[in-house]
Amino acid sequence: MKLILPVAGEQAGLNLEEQAMKLKYLWLVVAVVSGLNFSVTAAQASATYQRTKTTAIKKQTYVATTTKASTYRANGDYRHWTFKPNHALKNYQKTTWTATQKTWITMHGKKVLYYWVHNSKNNATGWLWSGYLKPVQPTQAQLVAQTKTAKHAQQIVTVVQTGATTGTLKLWQKQGTSWKNKLTASSRLGGGGIGQSREGSSKTPIGAYHLSFAFGKAAKVKTGGLSYRQIKATSYWIEDLNDRQYNTWQNRRSANRKNEHLIDYTKAAPYNQYELAVVMDNHGQHNGSGFFIHVRNQWATAGCVAISLSQLRQLVSQLGTHAYVINVQKTAQLKNY
Repeated sequence: MKLILPVAGEQAGLNLEEQAMKLKYLWLVVAVVSGLNFSVTAAQASATYQRTKTTAIKKQTYVATTTKASTYRANGDYRHWTFKPNHALKNYQKTTWTATQKTWITMHGKKVLYYWVHNSKNNATGWLWSGYLKPVQPTQAQLVAQTKTAKHAQQIVTVVQTGATTGTLKLWQKQGTSWKNKLTASSRLGGGGIGQSREGSSKTPIGAYHLSFAFGKAAKVKTGGLSYRQIKATSYWIEDLNDRQYNTWQNRRSANRKNEHLIDYTKAAPYNQYELAVVMDNHGQHNGSGFFIHVRNQWATAGCVAISLSQLRQLVSQLGTHAYVINVQKTAQLKNY
């Protein structure tokens, strides 16, 4: 009689313990049908496998995609490995598993990946087939905490593009080792969205920038410690590439048309962009000039980030001296800055 054995690995929908029981059952059926007089030994009833040495991996958190399997403890050496179930996944619903090590199990000539995991509920540990695990996507707060900027910032403003010229702005405040969202606002971006900017490109500059000071029409504005300047008739932002004071605030009697006369943008809406603004300090980075977080109107900006006046007042009232902005096209890019 020809015996058809189960397909190797859990890719066939069987966990290791189930494979062993299936194998035992099939041999017993063969024995009964054939009238053979033999007993199944322990070695035949318990499958053994070969595996690679355990390798450390970068920690990754997962959720289990089934409740019908188990984690396993290891028995034996690398050439004769057996698995014994130790934790049923049905007892760990709505929890997460963190993988720290991996090994490859060879079953019937095929390699199957297993992770050594521990559980968030009670730190239960064991080996679990990778096919039963789905990565948990980090929250935006977790991504902010992982940024390089977070090492020296107390506040981070994230701007994530959501449309051709729109985005979502969020203020994050450091509290101990975590980051808390303090403000969320819809925003308008440069006509070219967020990207690699240059003078005149109408793109909001991608990357991280210090929020150096606020400015506006009023004589005084409440801030969280951030310095503030009132716009005068002599206030200009220098955007002439040939000017030695390029990309700085200057007080002059006059300046050519390549430079921005700030008071011209403190009129009635929709020409009140600079009624209140915050400087994104990109000085010396050669990617354009005059990038601010300012008052929003109905149009895309020339490269700035714009939010409503009421929300801008909320933002400025909280900003301190260790505040930064990170502009990105996608949330996942935050980790690059």
